[in-house]
Amino acid sequence: MNKQCEIVQDLLPLYVDNVCSQSSAQLVEEHLPECAECTEVYNNLKKDVCENSLKEEAENVIKHHVKSQKKKTLKVGICIAGVLCIPLVVCLIVNLAVGHALDWFFIVLTSLMVCASLVVVPLVAEKHAAIYTMFCFTVSLILLLMTCAIYSNGDWFYVVTSSVLFGLSIIFIPYIAYKTPLNAFWKRNKGLFILGTTTILLFVMMFCIGIFVESDEYWRIASPITLFFVGVVWLVFLVCRYLKVSKCIRAGFASIISGAVLFSANNVINYFIGDYYPWPKLNLTIWNIDTVDGNTKWLMLIAGVAVGMVLILIGIMRKGKKNNK
Repeated sequence: MNKQCEIVQDLLPLYVDNVCSQSSAQLVEEHLPECAECTEVYNNLKKDVCENSLKEEAENVIKHHVKSQKKKTLKVGICIAGVLCIPLVVCLIVNLAVGHALDWFFIVLTSLMVCASLVVVPLVAEKHAAIYTMFCFTVSLILLLMTCAIYSNGDWFYVVTSSVLFGLSIIFIPYIAYKTPLNAFWKRNKGLFILGTTTILLFVMMFCIGIFVESDEYWRIASPITLFFVGVVWLVFLVCRYLKVSKCIRAGFASIISGAVLFSANNVINYFIGDYYPWPKLNLTIWNIDTVDGNTKWLMLIAGVAVGMVLILIGIMRKGKKNNK
């Protein structure tokens, strides 16, 4: 590359952007037909400029389209909200004219809030629409239950609310945990956050039910059974998540625990109830109404232990091969 090529190639970016002087542009135009190398550099620069221009234009079109769609969905959401206000106003007028009270008005109001949380909120929320929808749906549903309990003189509100919160947590909490920014600890332990929150809501629900039924028998039976099965879930979770061994070994332990629980679940439940329930018996030569339950449980136990031992053995062998390498 000679000195003139160096000068021209330094000027090419300015020439492509049309910001160089007239004399510099004339120098470039006179040199390009005589130099294939500089011409190639010029063509590549033009190509890059065109691609960047097209990319920027495409991004602007997409942004404009998204903005336009947001405006349309916002208008649709406002229109739906307006339509939902019509039965609310009608109910208000009728309720005042007939009963001189607002009992049915508030029930209809909270019912329409539940509807709006599922229809209007996703349309008007600009960011995290799913999370806002879940939150608004949960709050409006609780308000509806509270309104119904107040006007029906029911004492069931806290029982139903705790049950609803526990049921919704199983569906909503995993999504919220993975979509909501968390601090460093909970970001590394999202499973712990999900299971911990669900467990707390489960025990809140059990406590509310116990208060509602007012029975010592409930606490004697429900508490240990719940603790047992919740403990099994936590044991499997802690083994699979935090046991410092290979995935195969963790899966093996989980398989053994699952087989043992399936085998003994009925006996554990009946033990806390206070009824005698014989341990399952194995008799594979006879399959009838008296033996099918015991045979099935024994097969589940054997399968769980066998699969678990195989997985543990595979994990140990892989670890041995890795250490040898």
